[in-house]
Amino acid sequence: MLRVWVCLCAVLLPLRSHAATLNGFVTDRESGESLAYANVAVKGSPLGALTNPSGYYAIRAIPPGVHEVVFSFVGYETRRDTIRVTGAEDIRRNVALSPRPISLAGETVVTADRYEQERATQPSFLTVPAQTLRNLPAVVESDLLRSLALLPGVQTASDISSGLYIRGGGPDQTLILLDQIPLYNPSHAFGFFSTFNPDAIKDVNLYKGAYPAQYGGNLGSVLDVSNRDGNRNALHGTGGVSLISARLMLEGPVKEGSWMLSGRRTYLEPILSAIRSRTTEIPAYYFYDLNARVNQELGGSDRFVASGYLGRDDLHLDLDEGSFVNVRWGNTAFTGKWTHVFSPSVFGNFVTVFSRYTSDTSVSFFDTPILFSNSIRDLSAKGDIDWFASGRHTLTGGFWATRYDFSFRQVFNQQEQQNLRLSPVLLALYAQDEWRLAQATTVRLGGRSTFFSAGRRLNVEPRLSVSHALKPDLRLKLAGGVYHQYLQLVTTEGFSGGDFWVPLDATVRPGRSWQSVAGVVWEPSDRYQVSLEGYYTRLENLVILDNSVAPDAEETRSDDLFRAGGRGHATGMEVFVQRRTGALTGWIGYTLGWTRRRFPELNQGRAFPPKYDRRHDLSLVAGYRRGRWTFGGSLVYATGQAFTPAAARYSLRAPATGLLPDEDDILPAARNSARLLPYHRLDLSVRRDFRLFGRSAQWFVQVFNVYSRRNEWFIQYNTENPATEPKAVKMLPIVPTFGLDLKF
Repeated sequence: MLRVWVCLCAVLLPLRSHAATLNGFVTDRESGESLAYANVAVKGSPLGALTNPSGYYAIRAIPPGVHEVVFSFVGYETRRDTIRVTGAEDIRRNVALSPRPISLAGETVVTADRYEQERATQPSFLTVPAQTLRNLPAVVESDLLRSLALLPGVQTASDISSGLYIRGGGPDQTLILLDQIPLYNPSHAFGFFSTFNPDAIKDVNLYKGAYPAQYGGNLGSVLDVSNRDGNRNALHGTGGVSLISARLMLEGPVKEGSWMLSGRRTYLEPILSAIRSRTTEIPAYYFYDLNARVNQELGGSDRFVASGYLGRDDLHLDLDEGSFVNVRWGNTAFTGKWTHVFSPSVFGNFVTVFSRYTSDTSVSFFDTPILFSNSIRDLSAKGDIDWFASGRHTLTGGFWATRYDFSFRQVFNQQEQQNLRLSPVLLALYAQDEWRLAQATTVRLGGRSTFFSAGRRLNVEPRLSVSHALKPDLRLKLAGGVYHQYLQLVTTEGFSGGDFWVPLDATVRPGRSWQSVAGVVWEPSDRYQVSLEGYYTRLENLVILDNSVAPDAEETRSDDLFRAGGRGHATGMEVFVQRRTGALTGWIGYTLGWTRRRFPELNQGRAFPPKYDRRHDLSLVAGYRRGRWTFGGSLVYATGQAFTPAAARYSLRAPATGLLPDEDDILPAARNSARLLPYHRLDLSVRRDFRLFGRSAQWFVQVFNVYSRRNEWFIQYNTENPATEPKAVKMLPIVPTFGLDLKF
């Protein structure tokens, strides 16, 4: 790969000696937020550029003369500027664009699509405006991860789970980033809510597969979430209250930059205390989270950003005297980012990251204490360099270095049974060239190499994507790549607070996937977009937790804890039809998919569908705006979840006494060979704007599961009574709620 880059640089360096370079930042005039992927073009020439995620652009090889430069971005007023080039000079133009809602047929269009160009270049990439996610009907209050499940190819395990299952992959196969910080358990309330406060979110970007070279470490997909920078011009705030929590977000200018502070906390304690009685023991529970971000310009070429997140869940349940359950878990994360313009055509971005997830469970039964404690700590350094080499080539390269600290401790009656501590290191290098091969064709060619110290694993991962405009309104996209995963999540669907991660050591090969995607996008107008995408993922070296290992076993090798050597595949087709502008907006998403796994030691070595396999998944989402009223709705239908039925019940007599036990045993049938009933649900919401003490406000009423469909979650067997039929444990009934949002 190094030889290729050297040859490429040799070709690109001899540019015209008397040409100039135009560079600068493009921002939002009202808030000062950077505008990623804005278009900058020199009128009357093929010269142009797109801003990078930090809003920076550079155009090289501008010949001498007077030129008109056009700055444009969807949803913003186009700005024109004139530059005079006399020779080989550097010209800095920082431009602030004013938001301009687009009107069609008298109706106001939603705000800009910040990542329109990235969607045009990269298959399987979706971006959803934070405001759209906030307006979708939800359980009690808006939630980012649960709202993403309304997109094609994305599912959750249940009504009370925020874990994402994307294109047949489990939650551990999705890399989740907040301001480039990895979050290892982004959930509150046992998975009922995610850790993302909707008021603090700026961008939500989802790569469902075949993601580019700057990301790595997971077999399936990437969810990249960015917090707001903060308003550089004035002090603003938003807040709200719902039935279970209150939240507040403040932002404003500070010196040559901005700040943002956001917080959220539940107030369930009085409600739970009110329904607690001597015969009904209700746990005491609350959660909170805090987001903070500070941005500062350090001269014309340097910027510094510091951001952090803190979230905690706390549960306490008193049982009989001398018996209780205490569970506390949460994330702590901080990052510092420095961006530097080394030259007009070279832009650098350097990040240090600290992320820690901890979970502590303390239990006492009749004065016998039991303790489970696990944590993962991630200390990382990351650097990226963007080189605007020419009008056709933008080269990107970088590194990522991470030191992990894993710990798992188990104590029974003050006797330590396990105390596992591991500290592996992961190193990664990547390089990528975004090559505008022709006016209608863009090729993104990259590669990533990784080294994991546990097992001394060295791997190379090529990446490729191609985008070609067949016609102005019709685009063909292809992508593929190789991916590896070195960490494994051990999870229980019903209680995310007990989830923990472990590294795969030398006894087990890291998971590997080959992903390929092909699709076509048709945009007959700004209002409508239709996309059709097919995907195929081949998986190797999969592992699954070995449930036969005793809880007090002392083995800590990966080969002892997991069943290894698994293989599988996921394939399917997705249809996504969007109406993006006008009073009525929304989408129809449909997925036809197959997912299979095969392990030598499971199901007699035969392939089986995992529980999150879905043959059909359909979602209809709509929002209608009329005056001060906003109406929303979503309808979901999906094939029932796979489960393992019972083939027979049996009893074994005790050899010494000849007596039968009190309970039967269950003989399982083929793994996941049966299906629960189909899942379907309708959610509705209504919002109305009004003035409260001279400030903008909005009240809302929403109803989750309008017709109270009790969808099936899992099957439970009563082994004490042979005549008892299997019981389907149900999910949530109808859940109405209301709340108030404020702006000031």
